[in-house]
Amino acid sequence: MKRLAIIFLSATLLSSPALAEDNKVIATYIDGDVTEAQVMQQFKPVLEMQPENKGKSFSQLDKNIQELLVKGYINSKLLEKEADKLKIRDSQEFKNKIKGIETQMIQQEVLERLIKDKITDKMVDDEYKALVASLKGQEEVKTSHILVDTEEQAKEIKKKLNKGSNFADLVKEFSKDEGSKANGGEIGYVLKGQLVPEYEGKAFTLKKNEVSDPVKTQFGWHLIKMLDKRAVQIPTKEQAEQSIRNKLSKEIVEKYFTDLAEKAKIELKL
Repeated sequence: MKRLAIIFLSATLLSSPALAEDNKVIATYIDGDVTEAQVMQQFKPVLEMQPENKGKSFSQLDKNIQELLVKGYINSKLLEKEADKLKIRDSQEFKNKIKGIETQMIQQEVLERLIKDKITDKMVDDEYKALVASLKGQEEVKTSHILVDTEEQAKEIKKKLNKGSNFADLVKEFSKDEGSKANGGEIGYVLKGQLVPEYEGKAFTLKKNEVSDPVKTQFGWHLIKMLDKRAVQIPTKEQAEQSIRNKLSKEIVEKYFTDLAEKAKIELKL
């Protein structure tokens, strides 16, 4: 429905003399002309999700973006033409894929409508107040770590550190945590309860720049370096709003599925 609305809106705009410049030809290819209106009709929904491009006409966009959009439009038309030659739409395999995509979109639409109707501004406000209350007085720590498989390996690396080796260099050489390896092992600021208990239990006891002895968790053996400790930085409502809405959405969807399951009288017989 959203796409149809965009099409009808575009047709209305094109009929308006004030927006006649939308018919400006900005490219040609073997199948004809390409106008600003055609390109914007296809890509405006994407552009509207980008703060730096929202509300802009084609002529107001950066030249590099204009070129990308025009090439993208033409490529999509050329691919559609190739699809017709290959009779893609007539193949059963493609029809099965379309059916699967349709099913996913229907399910997503149900959940989006459910969430849209249930999350109120008051719920967001209440969640934010609860978040602020829970964060007041708390500390957060920033650490780096080296993760290895064995205690013996961790002890050998600790000896290297005691002899003056650079922590970040040893991270690159030995750590198996690919997520933090490129950043010197840093995992950023965290509160209590955000990491596995063994790791944070040690991290919060360290002094700035102190490196722990080997610490075992479910992931392996860690050497933890304390980088900083501070009072928790409380986010503004605007900063926290999206994560609050995500949390509320998750809770609503979980309850929805629980209610559906009860009504459906599901009985597993595995």
